[in-house]
Amino acid sequence: MGDMIAISFVEGEVGVTLGALFRYFTTDVPLTIIGVTVSPSVDDAGLTIDINDDGTGVITAIDASDLDVPGTWKSTHLGGAQTPISIAAGSVISFDANSAAANTRVGIIIYALVGAKNA
Repeated sequence: MGDMIAISFVEGEVGVTLGALFRYFTTDVPLTIIGVTVSPSVDDAGLTIDINDDGTGVITAIDASDLDVPGTWKSTHLGGAQTPISIAAGSVISFDANSAAANTRVGIIIYALVGAKNA
């Protein structure tokens, strides 16, 4: 399968409502996203997370509404049904929180292969 990395972060704080484009980062190497796990700090009915590549939604509506049921997106590499997502070096990756309540924190873990490896 190649070299897999995990990119993990938690976003959100008291007094802040997450929304569109709540976090950005730039990739220095090409990546192939093969899995994502999202989890809110509390139950947050209707909360979903999108991942954007240079402004275009490439993984959308990952369910993040239940504290005790992490939302997942899995490619065929991890036994799921989704097609892996190739991200070019230099791309700007951004994140949207849809229908987030105030004060909700969201943990996100992205599993990716280093390089363009959709096969």
